[in-house]
Amino acid sequence: MNSEVWLIFQNDQILLRNNSEVDLFPPAASILPLKNIFIRQHCLGQINGKVVYCAEFPPTAAIPADMIAVPLKKTLHQLETHWFNPVVKAYLIIHWDKNHQFCGRCGHATTHSAHAFERVCSQCSLLFYPRISPSMIVLIYQGDHILMARGHHFPPGAYGLIAGFIEAGENIEQAVYREVKEEVNINIKNLRYFGSQPWPFPDSLMIGFIAEYASGELTPNSVELEQAGWYHYEQIPGRPSSKISIANQLIDYFIDQKRKGLSYGSL
Repeated sequence: MNSEVWLIFQNDQILLRNNSEVDLFPPAASILPLKNIFIRQHCLGQINGKVVYCAEFPPTAAIPADMIAVPLKKTLHQLETHWFNPVVKAYLIIHWDKNHQFCGRCGHATTHSAHAFERVCSQCSLLFYPRISPSMIVLIYQGDHILMARGHHFPPGAYGLIAGFIEAGENIEQAVYREVKEEVNINIKNLRYFGSQPWPFPDSLMIGFIAEYASGELTPNSVELEQAGWYHYEQIPGRPSSKISIANQLIDYFIDQKRKGLSYGSL
């Protein structure tokens, strides 16, 4: 039992152990009496030396006294790095299963196939897999300054990097150049891959880049952005709230390289 970890979701919240700052996830013993009311559950396999399961808790069911429901986005901010990806995966698997109960082509019910994360239409045999929406995010710099932007939906005082979904028929690099041009009307150069990160809002795979400003007058697209500007790396406003997010990783990396006096060739 101690070798199990259960990641349980109720709507967009995750159930955590109440009054515990060390072990976030409920103990397996607390899960046992709940299994008969789970709407759906899946085994994710062995992760971090534990057998990890995910489950959906009924949306109106009372939460056990030894647990607390916390918004997933808030939880992601406090997770240890090695639990970030498993929690994101669990959430995406639950929502894929929930959202593909019926075939989008013929309308008939789907069922689980013999493969772990695959649903198949009972009528036309169309297959459905967990949805992944590739997205780009780019840190653009000009000398010692970073381009930071505010979307209309951002919390007060919050800023972020330029990001957007990759469209059908374009490669990742094309998406970066297009999004930058569309959102702030500038051109970039020296595009370099940084890293990637799954992000569950909605079901993204964030692909991160660093690029250098090339030309153009910074003009925020008023439909997409409320504000955008260049900020010295030591005076960045309203950084993304999730320290584990790839946006913060990009910013931290740039600041670290600058403080070490490294040139772009080392970035």
